[in-house]
Amino acid sequence: MEQGKIVPDPPKYDRRYVLKASRAKELNTTLLLAAPSDDTRLIYIGSRPLPTVELVYQNQLPNCPGKSSVGLLVTYPPRGSTPPHRHGGASVCAFVVEGTVLTKMNDGPTRMVEQGGSWFEAPGCHHKVSENDSATEFAKLLATMIVDTDVVEKGGVAALVVYDDEYKDVGLKA
Repeated sequence: MEQGKIVPDPPKYDRRYVLKASRAKELNTTLLLAAPSDDTRLIYIGSRPLPTVELVYQNQLPNCPGKSSVGLLVTYPPRGSTPPHRHGGASVCAFVVEGTVLTKMNDGPTRMVEQGGSWFEAPGCHHKVSENDSATEFAKLLATMIVDTDVVEKGGVAALVVYDDEYKDVGLKA
């Protein structure tokens, strides 16, 4: 059963976002000035913050030869976002440990899933939105994947999060 409140779709994943000069100075970030005297019109050119992904367990399933259960702890910084992706043929169960995550699969609605909520992604599912809904707080989720053992043994964690072609240059932070 799908959990989470249905919310409007966010804008298409965009690796740019508005950043005031005062905050950019704190972050030591390069800016493009749209209007030199207008602090609010400065635009940060670069990637949105990516989550970190930690492998917390990997177990071969003796009753399912060739399959493994893999647990990933995904930590999103404030406004952190993952580009549209798939999960290497895995079945995925996600559980929000902390914060609130926006999620959209295939052509379904965007859902706001709060701490304690969960969702399921079938093999081949296109995860179009996966982002922290907060500008100030971190969000964490535990993703449990059932995947072919050789996929994770040959490709590691990176093989479990396969970004859409237009975002291939974005590196997974593991």
